[in-house]
Amino acid sequence: MNEFLDHVIWACDDLELGSRRFEALTGVTPRYGGTHASGLTHNALVSLGPRCYLEILAPTGPPSPKDDGWTRLARTGGEPRIITYCLRSCRALSELAQIAEGLGAPKAQVLNNGRVTPAGVNLKWQWVAPAFERFGLAFPFFIDWLDSPHPAAMAQTSADIELERFAVGHPHADELQRSLSQLGAPIGTYTAAGCEFRVQLDTPRGTVSL
Repeated sequence: MNEFLDHVIWACDDLELGSRRFEALTGVTPRYGGTHASGLTHNALVSLGPRCYLEILAPTGPPSPKDDGWTRLARTGGEPRIITYCLRSCRALSELAQIAEGLGAPKAQVLNNGRVTPAGVNLKWQWVAPAFERFGLAFPFFIDWLDSPHPAAMAQTSADIELERFAVGHPHADELQRSLSQLGAPIGTYTAAGCEFRVQLDTPRGTVSL
């Protein structure tokens, strides 16, 4: 497993339906994670290792003028799908933002977010999302969990599930890999016609590709 991969986002327009779909594929029941501070999205999680998890992300309600970018992304399409991913880096988030700006991304702001888990644990984190137009969602956002416990530890289930493979497809795969390496968080890439992802899980029901 890549040491920098923090989580992968599998988005859908209904969290309950998405969770049932994941359970039908893998035999593993996702754990409800809570509502984000914006109140617009909530999630269910599946641990893929000590510090890596799959996040099933969905809107909390019907379409609204208040919908943000994450909510709109989750509403599009039919079947749940991987929309992007999150990395950790050995660099501070503020330093990452500066390096990304030097590579051609607009200045990115380090933001705060949080949610309260069903067990009452108050999770707080910081994140930054450098935006490269040429990469789109093939380029990740980055996270620092501060003093919060890592969600992967709280999302563990009695059934074993592991991430066998994660890679990002893009027409400029080599350039994407170079940019991520310069930010201190390399990831596997491959050449593809558009932005796509290869996610392969080892589950109680065998190998599953999302």
